[in-house]
Amino acid sequence: MKSINFKLLALLLLTATIFSGCAINRMVKNYDEQVNYTPATNPLENHGGKVAANVKGTISEKYFARKAIMEVTPVLIHENGETELPTVTLRGTKTTSPGTMVDRNTASSFDLNNIIDFKPEMLASELVLRTKIYKEGREDRARILPEEKIADGTINTASRIDKGEFSVAYLADQYEKETIVSEKASIFFDYMRHNLNNRLALNRDPDNQAKINALSDFIKRGWQFKSIEVNAWASPEGEVAYNEELAGKRAQTGDKYLADLFTKIEKELGTTIDRGAFAVNAKGEDFDGFMAALNASNLPDKQAIANVINAQVAPAERERRIKDMTLIYNEIEKLLAPLRRAEFVVSLFEPKKTDAEMAMLATSNPSELTIEELLYAATLTDDLNTKLAIYKAGQRLFPNEVRFFNNAGAVLLEMGDYNAAATDLEKANQLAPGNVYIQNNLGVVAAYKEDYDNALRLFNAANSPDVNTSTNLGIINIIQGDYQAASTSLATNTCTYNLAMAQLIAGNQQAALNTLNCTPESPQVLYLKAIIGARRNDTNLLYDNLRKAIAAEPGYKDIAKKDREFIRFFNQAEFQEIVN
Repeated sequence: MKSINFKLLALLLLTATIFSGCAINRMVKNYDEQVNYTPATNPLENHGGKVAANVKGTISEKYFARKAIMEVTPVLIHENGETELPTVTLRGTKTTSPGTMVDRNTASSFDLNNIIDFKPEMLASELVLRTKIYKEGREDRARILPEEKIADGTINTASRIDKGEFSVAYLADQYEKETIVSEKASIFFDYMRHNLNNRLALNRDPDNQAKINALSDFIKRGWQFKSIEVNAWASPEGEVAYNEELAGKRAQTGDKYLADLFTKIEKELGTTIDRGAFAVNAKGEDFDGFMAALNASNLPDKQAIANVINAQVAPAERERRIKDMTLIYNEIEKLLAPLRRAEFVVSLFEPKKTDAEMAMLATSNPSELTIEELLYAATLTDDLNTKLAIYKAGQRLFPNEVRFFNNAGAVLLEMGDYNAAATDLEKANQLAPGNVYIQNNLGVVAAYKEDYDNALRLFNAANSPDVNTSTNLGIINIIQGDYQAASTSLATNTCTYNLAMAQLIAGNQQAALNTLNCTPESPQVLYLKAIIGARRNDTNLLYDNLRKAIAAEPGYKDIAKKDREFIRFFNQAEFQEIVN
């Protein structure tokens, strides 16, 4: 009896083994037909330094054995090695192992989603799946399926930004091409008089005499005249019409006085002065001058006096009130006396070096120039080496002037020497911490060094009414994969490579092509046009521009050989002819 039971047990075990083995075999046999994979993108793409290797798998109904385990491992095979991604384990309904359960009675799906840090060796790569199937508990007898290619990799177009479009910020010079210098002096008159009285206390005052002498010396400089004015006033306590007439007569007296002064100067110099006519103006009564003097005075009741005067709407009543105040307050007359005057205003053009003289001195003898002249001279040339030489001379002559260090750094950035630029800009930042122009330029240095997080921080800090960093922010947005922000930041740009890049990544191929068509031609512009041609399957656009790009920059030949943008054309004769 026991013998029969042992035989029956052995038979049952053998039968179960055979059936389970058959189930695994059927899964292996039917795998290609009943298990399918669809990549989210093919080829894979680098966006913001990350590659999304996302694949959806589907399993047909009745495929998955109840005691089966299936392990699927995505592997990115690339130059110099491979990157194995996390394994996804699927299990039948009669298993207890960890993993995603698959019900054989319904069709099902599963995801293999992975984000990988981009590395240059991934440009020429393949995403494959390695699968093994086994009965739970018998992994040692697992069936290894043939490796299955799912996608190519990796398109790197989004990282091909033009760093030359980063905007650098120059601190401006304050040089005035036209500087007007003025000198003033006055003569004063008795109450209700217009004739000149040299014995009047105000006219004999040493300070006033010094101003007359300074005006005379000013005229003797021999500079070109901008204007010569004679302006005359009356004090505001008289009748309006009378004051206007009085101011006119005082203007005539002032005109004669100044003409005599010029005659005297001409005799001293022994030459005629080409001065032109005087602008003679009778200003009437100087009410504003009186109120300003009153408010600046030490009178205890000045606010009350001002309130009384300002309360009068009619000019005649206002004048009467002022006159009454002179009877109450002796100090009022002291305020009125200096208003009875003729004022002389002589304005001269300060002599300037010509642009040619400054440009020559900036490189031959920069010590002959002021700070502002030297900074201005640097703007007179488009040659970056000359600009840099001028700013370096300024650093030696004026070591605490931040503009020479910032602007030298900006030139070096335009020249592509970001290491040297960093040295000058760090010095500038020490001289003027937080200056938005310097922060912008330090952001460009960070971008060249691929420190994009820091670049973004600096550009945001610099963005201001003085420095618009939207273009720089847009370029960083592209690099970091934030294409919506890039489109916003670059919205006001026209005909630029990076704008075309943002448009292309956003899926607007025609807009990108239109932008490139008005962008100055360069190897990278031509190469991006070739990419658009490949995406549109427009072989004329592809081959014409790829051929031109390689002719202008032979390095694009090796790039194109690996560029998965062109993978559909790798085996075409014309493509091979261009890249080989």
